Amino acid sequence: MISEVHGRLRDATRVDHDRLEARMDILARIVTAESRRELVERFHGLHAEAEAALAPSLASLPGLDFETRRRSVQLAADLATLGGKAVPPSDAAVPAGVAEALGRMYVLEGSTLGGRVIRRTVEARGDSMVGLSFLDPYGDRVGERWRAFLAVLDAQARTPDDVEAMVRGAVAGFHHAERRLCDEPVNV
Repeated sequence: MISEVHGRLRDATRVDHDRLEARMDILARIVTAESRRELVERFHGLHAEAEAALAPSLASLPGLDFETRRRSVQLAADLATLGGKAVPPSDAAVPAGVAEALGRMYVLEGSTLGGRVIRRTVEARGDSMVGLSFLDPYGDRVGERWRAFLAVLDAQARTPDDVEAMVRGAVAGFHHAERRLCDEPVNV
């Protein structure tokens, strides 16, 4: 069952989500060693920037367990495996508060669901998962972790303004992801 907050976020970001997914074409970008390394570099930059911007608002939020949701360390390890180097993150805009930060986190956490699907597709094709462990960071616990995240969203959505701030954050999160992960600038 989809909660009201989750439904609102999903509906408000559907166009952004679909556009990012279409533009990313991850399966094509992991075929060669060079393109795989470049993609992981971009993902590392995205997560390092987002985590730095979100930590002040979310690190101590009850029930979130923010530290275990960080993926930049895993991405740095994947990058090292591929012979790349993590570059220091650029500054990302700091969210206006907890609700907006949770909206941005919605994008990162949601990607764990899609990443699991991508991992299964890669394995079914017989392709290597070397340097791509970040796609499925929670393994068999992905559903449990997603539900726990949604419970935090619901608990923090105390007012309609909170929900609107979450929506703003999620839209901003998708735009940030698109800027970091895609070649051409986003025009929205």
